[in-house]
Amino acid sequence: MRRILLAAIPAALVFASSAFADPMATVEARQAYFKSLGASMKAMGPLTQSFDAEAAKAETAKLEAILATDTAPLFAPGTSDADVPGKTRAMAKIWEDMENFGAKGKAMHEAGAELIAVAQGGDGAEFAAAYEKFGGACKACHDVYRLPE
Repeated sequence: MRRILLAAIPAALVFASSAFADPMATVEARQAYFKSLGASMKAMGPLTQSFDAEAAKAETAKLEAILATDTAPLFAPGTSDADVPGKTRAMAKIWEDMENFGAKGKAMHEAGAELIAVAQGGDGAEFAAAYEKFGGACKACHDVYRLPE
């Protein structure tokens, strides 16, 4: 399943970048990106309890590929919950405060880079701490910019 999601990201981004006239195509591409990120987090979660260095390296390599994605095309104007109600949980506040949203995205990428680095040579406790930090960076954005389910 994770491989399918990872493989779908480049195609979804190409589609989204050429489909700004179709807000739903952009929303769907954005959702595919975040589903792949969530799947990566889910796969790494058990490693915080039972650390396996090789599995951590493999999973963070997938995370690295996801984080290398240019997400700017996924946040085209006209794709918020206000624009397509019930189709996305991305709040209009994102576009109203893109500077802060971008800062939160940068913090997530920095925490992700730390997690990837720790997986290359850290131990289970370091991995768990870096994973927690990465999850916290994700949550910091969700708390402000994502509608609850």
